[in-house]
Amino acid sequence: MALLGIQDREIPLHSQLVAQRLGISTSYLKKIVQKLAGAKIVKTVSGREGGIVLTRDPHEITLLEVFEAIEGQSLFVKNTGLVNKVFGFDQKQAFMNTYQLTDLQDQQPVANVLAVFGKAEDLYRQELAKLTIGEVLPTSANQPVELDWTKWLKQHPSAE
Repeated sequence: MALLGIQDREIPLHSQLVAQRLGISTSYLKKIVQKLAGAKIVKTVSGREGGIVLTRDPHEITLLEVFEAIEGQSLFVKNTGLVNKVFGFDQKQAFMNTYQLTDLQDQQPVANVLAVFGKAEDLYRQELAKLTIGEVLPTSANQPVELDWTKWLKQHPSAE
């Protein structure tokens, strides 16, 4: 997103250069770009001079939008029943009898953990919503940097 945030939006950035710079496969990048395009954050331009461009000003695109476009909006943590499997709570009465437990409260600890993760996820998303791509990009003379990465990326293919 940083490469695209600085890229002159009149000049598409070739996906092969982006993948090469990031050290990822073009097929993986294509999957990410498809998700970002589906969320209308980027668009692809076909042809020899084609590539990827942002659809909006980077100061209008929040990190939350990018995160949700790539990762989706589903919850980080779900109750999978793993605790019940670990402790064998599908056989709760037998478990209680084996260990001579008269009152076993097994659901409240799970609910407590899920509540903590739920609050953490809410805070995480709130913080991502506060920051835009434009706010994490470099500036020069107090102005956002906007350039065509193509020449640089062809000469310096990776960050290694």
